[in-house]
Amino acid sequence: MDQEKVEFSLNKLLPNVLPEHITGIAFDVHHTAPKVFTLYALFGVSDDYWESLDHINRAALLHDTKMKLKEKAKGYANINIVFDKDNTRMIKQSDFDR
Repeated sequence: MDQEKVEFSLNKLLPNVLPEHITGIAFDVHHTAPKVFTLYALFGVSDDYWESLDHINRAALLHDTKMKLKEKAKGYANINIVFDKDNTRMIKQSDFDR
């Protein structure tokens, strides 16, 4: 699959399969290896839920979200994605909307 088709597919898929408490996603796709696409992603999390989490649980939520979306992309669209560890993060929804 070429990058354009992958971007189109992920733009349709990912916003519809976000895990609970994830309110939005913005991402950029890069074709980084044969049959592998790297996402630079920003996830929005509801403000109340974000404030209720400590640092460790925020990291766990990010990891869980990345794993679930990776599985969904592979299962629904047969796209192998990885998330860039330095350019993928979560923020409160109120900051995400800016």
